[in-house]
Amino acid sequence: MDKTLLQKDDEGILTSIRIGKFNPETGLSVPQVAIWMVFITIFMDTLAATISTPALPYYARSFHVNNAAVGYLYASWSFTSAFCAPLLGQLSDKWGRRTILLASLLGAGLANLGQARAASYYELLAWRAFSGVWAAVGNSAQVYLSDVCSSLVLADYMSKLSAVPSLAMTFGPGLGGGLSKFGLNIPVLVDGILSLAAAALCWVYLPESPAWASKKAADAQPKGDQKQPQKSIPSSVYVLAISGFFGGISFGTAVSMTAIFLDAKLEFDSLHVGFTFVLTAIATLATSIWGTGSVQKAVGLKSCAVLGSIVSGILTIGMALIPGIWPTLVFMCLSRAGTTLRAGSNGTILANFTDASNRGTVFAQQQFAMNMGRLVGPVVAGHLAVTDPVVLPMVFSAACSILSGLILMAVAMPEAPKQTSQALRGFTDLGSESMLELEYGSAQDCQELGNFVGDLLSKRRYRWISRKKAIYCMLDNLLPELSADAGDHLEDLQRLMKHVELIRKDFQSVQSRDC
Repeated sequence: MDKTLLQKDDEGILTSIRIGKFNPETGLSVPQVAIWMVFITIFMDTLAATISTPALPYYARSFHVNNAAVGYLYASWSFTSAFCAPLLGQLSDKWGRRTILLASLLGAGLANLGQARAASYYELLAWRAFSGVWAAVGNSAQVYLSDVCSSLVLADYMSKLSAVPSLAMTFGPGLGGGLSKFGLNIPVLVDGILSLAAAALCWVYLPESPAWASKKAADAQPKGDQKQPQKSIPSSVYVLAISGFFGGISFGTAVSMTAIFLDAKLEFDSLHVGFTFVLTAIATLATSIWGTGSVQKAVGLKSCAVLGSIVSGILTIGMALIPGIWPTLVFMCLSRAGTTLRAGSNGTILANFTDASNRGTVFAQQQFAMNMGRLVGPVVAGHLAVTDPVVLPMVFSAACSILSGLILMAVAMPEAPKQTSQALRGFTDLGSESMLELEYGSAQDCQELGNFVGDLLSKRRYRWISRKKAIYCMLDNLLPELSADAGDHLEDLQRLMKHVELIRKDFQSVQSRDC
């Protein structure tokens, strides 16, 4: 069934715009293979990135630089990605989700090949910064899912998407640690090759978002030289961005300083760091599969994200202070589990404030805030690590994670569609079903409906017999197609009820004026 948006055109007439065909069984507007393609793309992109993560600090050190320079290496990626993410998001609203995803994969692949062939630290730094220009793969995947998933299945698919990077990290760091034995630049080289391979798969198997395509087609139709306006951005989105900024600081610090932390505290080399990343990835994968959905149902979407941020921060402090190898690794894994609760909820939270007209832009704004945090985090933590590579960077990361969770508590979430059913007189029974079946009715039901409509048209002088074709056309335009999804159906009906009230008020005002 097509999902429709009801809105007025330039003449004030209610019209419907189709934004995608949702399969009643899957809740998707694209074939299931497209979702698998998104997951495979994220898997390959994360696998590529995590292959190079354990070796990158050691690769940088091979150019005879200190820990602060390693921090700048990570910060350069965050710097360029922070300023390019909004542009890529706007372009995804203009040119399409698939186009930007392909461009991001191709750009990242070429940048990583350049890093692998760097002849100096500054050349490596430049290629690393160029890589950040195309850091929109994960963001584009979330926007794509928000477009093609109905509200009933979006949270589930977003949670599954958050599990894919964890699955990739169970293989990537260990593989990268092993490849580093053949040369510290080899993991980065493999990183680039995998990104280009993911781009080739997307080119073949990933269709464009139907919601974006429908919105683009609607905007292209002549409407008095006016396009349909974008949905306004609520103030809560900016509060989310502030929370994301501090979350980005925490994440950037953790990623850039983990190898340095493990080297200083436990004397781990690149191979052992890689295996540690695998261990933490298993913890995050288990949390994504069995933990995130359960916690969301138990405490709610936003509370799950808040809890994850605060728990992650507390456990990170414990990881820095507790002695011993295994206690440190246990606290690290539990801390990553908390981070996973937050990450698995972020996309769904943000999707509640967007539609197909502004989704790419809003998600990119959030990515900009997070990347600015990832820029600040490695720089500050790198300088802290010069003084104390064990405690100070981790405490800094923990404080920002806790602060991110506390700020998130201030975000006012929009009400779920089902909560509006009480406002729909006569339609409150729709909330009990997820997908609506077609109602054909008996012969008597159809005859009674026909008699009612015919009598109504006769009493109101519509000439429904002599002007049959025109009347049928009018009825077809007056009754827009509604959604099969129960929650979306309620939204459609609510818009119709509001439209009827507006017509009634307009008619009453005309009567009073004529009198």
